[in-house]
Amino acid sequence: MIKKRLRLYLPILVLLFLGVFLLRGLWLDPKKLPSALIGKPAPAVVLPVLSFTGPEAGAIQLVDIQTIQNIDALKGQPWVLNVFASWCQACLVEHPHFIALAKQKKIKLVGLAYKDDLANTRRWLAQYGNPYDLILVDQQGQYGIELGVYGVPETFLMSANNTIIHKQVGPIPADYFDSMALPAIEASR
Repeated sequence: MIKKRLRLYLPILVLLFLGVFLLRGLWLDPKKLPSALIGKPAPAVVLPVLSFTGPEAGAIQLVDIQTIQNIDALKGQPWVLNVFASWCQACLVEHPHFIALAKQKKIKLVGLAYKDDLANTRRWLAQYGNPYDLILVDQQGQYGIELGVYGVPETFLMSANNTIIHKQVGPIPADYFDSMALPAIEASR
């Protein structure tokens, strides 16, 4: 008798559980992908830097990501790491927002050229403008993997000591600094 009832109610309970689980997914925001790195330092790595100014324009030099806060342009202040690529169509959507943010000089911008050919990166930035104070190169995508990058574009807000305090998956909105970056910076203090 108990086995008959169990056979009758068990499938109903399993279906009910699955229904609640799937229904919950309808209210989740697919752009809010969790990051295990929020509140943790950026992963340590030495990356090439693409230079666009001065006598070393077009040259590549190496920089340790952990010493990036010691670079004069970024010393002691929060900064943004934008993962982009010349082949990324969504990067074109957000790029004007980075250009505008760079003109406002509210926060330093670092670009991470992800899985991109350097000639294409240079051409793309020459065509659409270069909003970045520094451009790191990740041709193999290894650093992107360490950051947990799902795809481009992704944007990380970094504290003055290289702690990741916010992650944006997909293009940033036009009001990124005021609506996302500034509140995250204030909350992290």
